[in-house]
Amino acid sequence: MSETLVNWLGWSDEAFAKAKAEDKPILLDIGAVWCHWCHRMDADTYSHPQVSALINQYFTPIKVDNDRRPDINARYNMGGWPTTAFLTPAGEIITGATYVPPTQMISLMRQVLQAYHNNKDALLEQAAAAERQREEASRPRARPGARLSWGIVTQIVGSIARHYDPVYGGLGAEPKFPQAEAYDLLLAEYVNGGKRDARLTDMVVKSLVGMGTGGMYDQVEGGWFRYSTTRDWNIPHFEKMLEEHGKLLVTYLSAYQVTSDTQIKSVAEKSLSYLMNVLYDAGRGTFAGSQDADEEYYALSSAERARMKAPFVDWTVYTDWNAMLANALLLASSVLGEASYRDKALRLLDYLWSTCHAEASGALYHFVDDGGPPRSVQGLLTDRARLAQAELGAFQFTGDAKHLHRATSLARAMLDHFADAEGGGFFDRLDDPMASGALRTRIKPIFENSIAADVLITLRYLTGDDDYLRVGESALLVFAEEYARYEYMAAPYGLTVNHAVNEPTEIAVVGALGDPRTQSLISAAWRTYVPWRVVLPLDPVRDAATISKRGFPASDAPAAYVCRGQTCSAPVSGPAALVGLLDR
Repeated sequence: MSETLVNWLGWSDEAFAKAKAEDKPILLDIGAVWCHWCHRMDADTYSHPQVSALINQYFTPIKVDNDRRPDINARYNMGGWPTTAFLTPAGEIITGATYVPPTQMISLMRQVLQAYHNNKDALLEQAAAAERQREEASRPRARPGARLSWGIVTQIVGSIARHYDPVYGGLGAEPKFPQAEAYDLLLAEYVNGGKRDARLTDMVVKSLVGMGTGGMYDQVEGGWFRYSTTRDWNIPHFEKMLEEHGKLLVTYLSAYQVTSDTQIKSVAEKSLSYLMNVLYDAGRGTFAGSQDADEEYYALSSAERARMKAPFVDWTVYTDWNAMLANALLLASSVLGEASYRDKALRLLDYLWSTCHAEASGALYHFVDDGGPPRSVQGLLTDRARLAQAELGAFQFTGDAKHLHRATSLARAMLDHFADAEGGGFFDRLDDPMASGALRTRIKPIFENSIAADVLITLRYLTGDDDYLRVGESALLVFAEEYARYEYMAAPYGLTVNHAVNEPTEIAVVGALGDPRTQSLISAAWRTYVPWRVVLPLDPVRDAATISKRGFPASDAPAAYVCRGQTCSAPVSGPAALVGLLDR
């Protein structure tokens, strides 16, 4: 591959100051290490002598990695990767595209330069006005009278059903993306509805089998590719993303719990093997961010692949994606009966907390590069929300109070530094009025807000603090009308609304946490599918006041109680009995 000839700068205050001082428009390139068409644009366009000469002479070129700077991508993405955005020196968008071949790029740059130099005042005013409109649209507020209801969930489920492909499974035509949370919502709706509507699980099974047995799945080494370019899942884009594996593993494991479909279980198990064999860093106990696309490599048989160098693996440790993997591993430990996954999840969370989190300042870094100290953006909502969610999972899988302490600390930071006290909801990054470009304005993304709200709602049931529920609901209310425009992609929001409008199935496990019988009951609490569950491990010494307040009897033998609201079952002492009770 040819090396780019462009004198790229990183995103920095210095780069913007240079653009202003030289009065040059900015050319912003957003790509990713795994992105095939980003590599092609580097080789075809940015290595073209005429293109690179024009850029170096007349523009301020800035290159950004999407995975490392999701906050920049959220503000400037032009519909995919690579993103090619032309900006004013202040960082407002003039125009943009995705992949641009050399001849078209030359023409586009000349048009931008002509407009910038011949009609600058009008262009700058137009760009500034468009930026103000984007700012307003990206910062919704809860409307008077907005409320959360089961109707939101059913509307999103209806959108999923309308876009369902009955021939090949999945949603929409092509390109076809996994949409894991949509199937999570269908599973929840199926069980909440008393398992009467088999159409819901039919959609899930057909989609998951299609994704797991067709070309979108690596049938040799395991693992899902990012998406399919064809409706039938047959021709994928070959990059593999840690983020999608974190989501899809939970979906496949949950679907196996509901349907007992062994084909779905097999895909989940093979995917875990891929993660451990290819993306797992045993030294740190972390997972790589991605593996590159290589169409030639993935067309080979197992024996042929053994003789060829595998596609590049990006060993960057991303906090939010690794937290998602920790959640998936915790579930896999109970569903598949493999304790090593639990151990790996807890080790991973300890690494993230000790390496990416600064105890003194409360900073949480987005990524760790090359095993060294974190030198990255800090202050992103996605990292705090995902890590808090994983720490809550770890507490519910072990009873270890350090995980609840960590989750509470992260939640408090979200409330103190990310919450919009006036309009409700959470901003995507810390406030920084002096930041460059569009980073000056914080936005409220629906998906990160859904995760943050879910963390707070879960905390309410683990701690009894109603304020968590109130703030979580207010964050959801911000999107109570806007969610509809996302159609089936609003499924993550629907999952959290489901938790807001329903009380969970609470499984209180009372017993000494060091007793293997207690741990067996805790694991059993996760072995069967429950759409909305909170597991509360209660140690007789540490949690004596809570046990007394709840009226659970003192006993030498560990026992579990399944509760809805204020009504609890009789004590259950064996894992099999607990699984049976939850199944009923």
